[in-house]
Amino acid sequence: MDAFNVGLFNTWQWVSSLTNDFSKDIYLNFVHNGEVLGKVTGLILQKGLLKGQHLYFTSGPALKKWNSDIFAECLKALYHYSLKEGFSRVHIRPFEQEVHEVLDLPNYFSTMAREHVVIYSDFKEKVKFKYGFKQNAKKARKAGAVFKSSRSLEVLDRLFELMDNTRVKRRMKYGHDYDPMYFLNLNKKALTKLLDTGLGILHYAEIDGVIHSAQFNIEHDGRIFALLMGSDDLAYSKGIPSFIDQNISKKAFAERARYYNLGSGPGESEGGLGLQRYKEAQGSRELTRYGYYTYFLTFPYKLLNPLIRLSKALPDNPVLNFGRSAIRLLNFS
Repeated sequence: MDAFNVGLFNTWQWVSSLTNDFSKDIYLNFVHNGEVLGKVTGLILQKGLLKGQHLYFTSGPALKKWNSDIFAECLKALYHYSLKEGFSRVHIRPFEQEVHEVLDLPNYFSTMAREHVVIYSDFKEKVKFKYGFKQNAKKARKAGAVFKSSRSLEVLDRLFELMDNTRVKRRMKYGHDYDPMYFLNLNKKALTKLLDTGLGILHYAEIDGVIHSAQFNIEHDGRIFALLMGSDDLAYSKGIPSFIDQNISKKAFAERARYYNLGSGPGESEGGLGLQRYKEAQGSRELTRYGYYTYFLTFPYKLLNPLIRLSKALPDNPVLNFGRSAIRLLNFS
């Protein structure tokens, strides 16, 4: 797998941790003239009688070297494989996608995500943090913050408490609720599995033995993805989240890691601009990733496709948005 530049979301540790009674892991090779050109790991989703079986991938096929033509051929092969095996839909999410431009692929529609990534090869001697970010981390150190890492379930429990506080704080500030578990099938059980496989790790900071901020990352082969975080009020007032991220990045740079993916974020009205600035302060670059999906492929599920098209065509209107939401109950996106 190492020859294929396999990202974090194409590892067996990631996909096997997301399995449950309705989701089974699947591992596919893309072969041409006896040569394996790409690999991908994903889930077979049991969506019931109404929607059939879906193929779901958190990221697209991993290739030995990025090539848009080979990537396109892999997705075409995946489409034909899905038809042959009777899968009703295909979903390829954009996360950590090795895609440098959006591709016009028959039978697919595209999605887009902007991720902020600290690429350590961009820096010669040390990661360049912005002044305000460094001052926040310094404030945390003055308050007595100590950085630690663990795979303890007790720390995971504390993370959930802190995430609840962060969620309430953001809802009060921006008037929008959000679900931090935005990845499919991500829950406490899946996070526990990730810790057990070694892909997941918790980084946190405590003062006088009390954990005030914690972060759940997935890390492998010099690749780091910030999955979840939560903080209490003291952590925000003392700059502890910056202290944690600074420690993660300094350690990663010293160990010659490849990158630290800080993830995407919410829209501007939900505090996205502030989060974007926070990520940029860590020396990150914004990278645009593309994902792909199909409408329903097989009969009788194809009869639902006009409803999906209608939901996308409806203008933005409170009354029509209710209808759009009702239609999307039939649509996995």
